[in-house]
Amino acid sequence: MAPVNKPKHKGKALVAGATAGIFEICCTYPTEYVKTSMQLSTKNVSALDIIKSTYKSPGVLGFYRGLPSMVYFAAPKAAIRFASFETCSGLLTGPNGEDQYGLGKAKGFVAGLGAGTMEAIFVTTPQETIKVRLINDAFRTDGPPKYRSFFQGVKSIVSEFGIGGIYKGLAPTIIKVSTAQATRFGVFQLIPAEQRNTPIKAAMSGAFAGGVSVLAFQGIDVVKSRMQGLDAHKYKSTMHCVTELLKNEGPLAFYKGVGPRLTRVCLEVGITMSLYGEIVKVLDTVWKTDP
Repeated sequence: MAPVNKPKHKGKALVAGATAGIFEICCTYPTEYVKTSMQLSTKNVSALDIIKSTYKSPGVLGFYRGLPSMVYFAAPKAAIRFASFETCSGLLTGPNGEDQYGLGKAKGFVAGLGAGTMEAIFVTTPQETIKVRLINDAFRTDGPPKYRSFFQGVKSIVSEFGIGGIYKGLAPTIIKVSTAQATRFGVFQLIPAEQRNTPIKAAMSGAFAGGVSVLAFQGIDVVKSRMQGLDAHKYKSTMHCVTELLKNEGPLAFYKGVGPRLTRVCLEVGITMSLYGEIVKVLDTVWKTDP
């Protein structure tokens, strides 16, 4: 997200973003699993409860249920995010590098908003729907799990609900991803360049930006998870989901899974921030694009 080493070539942004995204999700997925499981539960369960029950059955590999949906989408997701950010930044910048619309420090937030919207529409919504349903399916109490694998799960979802079935919760996902990316890109750019000019500094700055975005918009993530789960049919709209959560589970329900998500996002943004810039450096040495 707006790393110090920004590529001038859009192809480099795609490759660097995709590589960083795949590496990051393989490292952090267990925290995503615990977070989503907590959000889907209508009972008051802790992260430790989820960890214990998953470890007991089905074991360590249970923490990676739903991972394929993240891995298969990780490359296009990160690629679209970074390439869209670079494109939006370019549209907001004049031919001589000037701030074309006088946005000042808000330019990173605006470009991040555009990047997050593109990411949500083209990648995140179907990816999150599949991931949430695979995880939710593992905890069903009305019979054995219905989805045996990623591809069989996708086929079943599309067969039962149509293509629209993988676009459940589109509105809250757009809101969640666009505001999150706007905050992460924007906060990261607000940090002085000298405080993010090394991989370690970039990782720390990224982790801070990610943490801010989680604390600000955690409630949207909970609503999104509920609207994409196996019980999504209970909710008529985004606002209906919000009111039902508030009425039945109280305001603290909007912060379910905040601990695991805070851990996961800080690691995610820290890793991708630092790794993205380093991959760009490597690409610059082997992929000559300057005329």
